[in-house]
Amino acid sequence: MTDLYLYNGQSPDEHVASCPDCRAASALLDRPETPAEPPPTLRDAVLSLARRRRSPAVLAVSSVAAPYAEQVALMDDLLKDLSEPQWDAPIPRHGTVRALVEHLVANDATVAAFMGVPGTAAAMVAATVHRRWREQAGSLLERVSGSGEVLLGVEVALAGVRPARAPLRQALVQRTFETWTHADDIRAATDRAASPPRPEHVHLIVEFGLALLPRAMRGPRRDVSATVVLTGPGGGSWTVPLSPASDHVAVVISADAVEFCRLLGNRWPPGSFPYAAEGDPALARELIRAAATLGCD
Repeated sequence: MTDLYLYNGQSPDEHVASCPDCRAASALLDRPETPAEPPPTLRDAVLSLARRRRSPAVLAVSSVAAPYAEQVALMDDLLKDLSEPQWDAPIPRHGTVRALVEHLVANDATVAAFMGVPGTAAAMVAATVHRRWREQAGSLLERVSGSGEVLLGVEVALAGVRPARAPLRQALVQRTFETWTHADDIRAATDRAASPPRPEHVHLIVEFGLALLPRAMRGPRRDVSATVVLTGPGGGSWTVPLSPASDHVAVVISADAVEFCRLLGNRWPPGSFPYAAEGDPALARELIRAAATLGCD
C-alpha cells in the first residue's frame, strides 16, 4: 500500500517538503486560523429564503401552506428593511406600523394555537414585535407543513370582526390574505410600491372571499345567484348562490382580480370601487358593500 502514496518516487513527507503548494496546505491544516464568526444576519437570511422555497410533503397541504410561507418571507424582508422611525409611521385603522404588526400577531395566534404552537406572543414579551411575529408565523408554518391533509378540513375560528368558522384550509388562505394586505399597508406608509401576490395566490384569495360572501349579505336571503367575472392575473369566473334555493343568475359583476382582493380587505371604499354590472344594479351594490366587510381589521 505504501507505493500508492508515493509521488515520483518520493514519500509523502518528502513530497510535501519539496512542493510549496502542498507545504502551504499542510501548514494550514496543522495550524488552522481562528474560525470566522458568521455575520449576525446570516441565520435570518437563510430562514427567510427557506420559508419562501420550502415545499411541504403533502400536495394538498402545500397548496395552502406555500402561499402563506411566501407572504411571511416577503413580510419578514420588508420588516427587516424598516428604519426605526418607519416603525412609528402612521397607518390607518391601527395607528402605527408597530401597532399593525401587533395586530397581525394577535390574528395569527388563533390558528397558531389550534396547531399547538406555544403562546409565542405572551412568552416573548421582551422581544421585538418583528421577532414575535416571525417566530409565531414560522412555528405555525412548521406545524402545518408537517400535518396531514385530513387536518385541513377541521373547522377553526377566522380572524375579523364578524365571528365565523371555516376549515383550516380557508384559515390558512386568510393568513396569506391578511399578511399580504398588511404588508402593502406598510409599503404604502413607508413610500414603497405595492406588491400583489402571485396570480395563483390571488385566485385562492378570491375563492376564499366569495365563499364567505353569502353570509356577509344583510337582510333576508334572496333566491338568486350572482356571477363574478374577474380579469387580470388570478382572475376567473365564479357563480355564487346567495341561498340554497337560488334558481337563476340575477347579476353579473366584472372587475379586476387584484383590486377585488383589495376590496375584500376593505382597502377600497365600496362607493368608489371600479366595477361593471349587468342585471340587478341594487343587488350589485349590495354585493360590493358586503365584500368590503370581509377583511381582518
